[in-house]
Amino acid sequence: MVKIGDTVRFLNATGGGVVRRIEGKVAYVDEDGFETPVLANELVVVLPAGHEKKQGAPNLFFDQKAFDAGKNRTAAPTATADKEVPAPGFRAPQPEKVVETNYGDRLNIALAFEPTAIRSLDNSDFNAVLVNDSNYFLQFTFLRRSAEERGWHTVYAGEVAPNEVIDLAVVRRSELNDYERIAIQYLAFKKDKEFELKPPAAITRRLDLTKFFKLHCFRPGIYFESPVMELQMVKDDKALADSLSMIADHAAKAAREAAAGAAKPKGRGKELSPYKLLPLIEVDLHITELVDTTAGMENKDMLGLQLDTVRKTMREHSKRKGQKIVFIHGKGDGVLRKAVRDLLKKEHPKCDIQDASFQEYGFGATLVTIV
Repeated sequence: MVKIGDTVRFLNATGGGVVRRIEGKVAYVDEDGFETPVLANELVVVLPAGHEKKQGAPNLFFDQKAFDAGKNRTAAPTATADKEVPAPGFRAPQPEKVVETNYGDRLNIALAFEPTAIRSLDNSDFNAVLVNDSNYFLQFTFLRRSAEERGWHTVYAGEVAPNEVIDLAVVRRSELNDYERIAIQYLAFKKDKEFELKPPAAITRRLDLTKFFKLHCFRPGIYFESPVMELQMVKDDKALADSLSMIADHAAKAAREAAAGAAKPKGRGKELSPYKLLPLIEVDLHITELVDTTAGMENKDMLGLQLDTVRKTMREHSKRKGQKIVFIHGKGDGVLRKAVRDLLKKEHPKCDIQDASFQEYGFGATLVTIV
């Protein structure tokens, strides 16, 4: 029976998290900071509440002791100049058998950043970790670049075994600006058995570096018991592009269409005027992001402040055609989400309003495009 505090996996889907509350037959699972309602009989308990991970359990959780010791969970073979001749009767150790999961033939890859000093983020460094939640070996590289750079720098290159976690680097606080953009490239394969061919991929993500200073941005994730910032890079074989990448793709397409339209004789067709590419704006409406303390504030006061923040943001950018703004309101009981959308529809009826990227924000954000 599922209980509050249990770490669970979804039985019929990829993912999971921690059970925060149970109402009847429905359990609310905290996944990436947002609660997902799931029938209790469709959950599998990975780690019971109040228990530590048992020895020998599948290694899909971050092992702090191993990281502190500087040990990778996947050992690389050591090259030798001369092949040693084994002594009579010597039996070479057999390679460890790969234990596959029933969902692992779909690639799921995540990156995570774990603070070395969670109670002092202003002085903390961050452990960069890669999770291979699949039945495939991965040959991969982890790369980074700053906002000013055009080229990439290799941070880590190597191989990770199926269903393993591997440490990539320690990112110093002073180096954070060098990680404004991150990327992984990978090639997936199996050893000594047939497998379905997976296309190689290169995935880029933009990091919001301000989140590295916010305590609430670090929390236990699907794969980690300790507070981390967890980024899903591949989900069920699908590479997850970030919002800026998608905006850039749309802008490039619009530019090509505009160029084709400009080549037409005057008076024929409608000339396209693509929007100028503008960086995505994120506005976190959680009350803890807007005020230092809520002491003395009633619910209506907090809601009023959150809606005023929406009005101010829209007023500041109302003339920037093509500007995309994400208002992060969380799922909760839906009161703030409804209030934000009602305000936008009433005061900015011409703007495009839709759910923001589920992979990036879950069901907890609204995307507005100024038109």
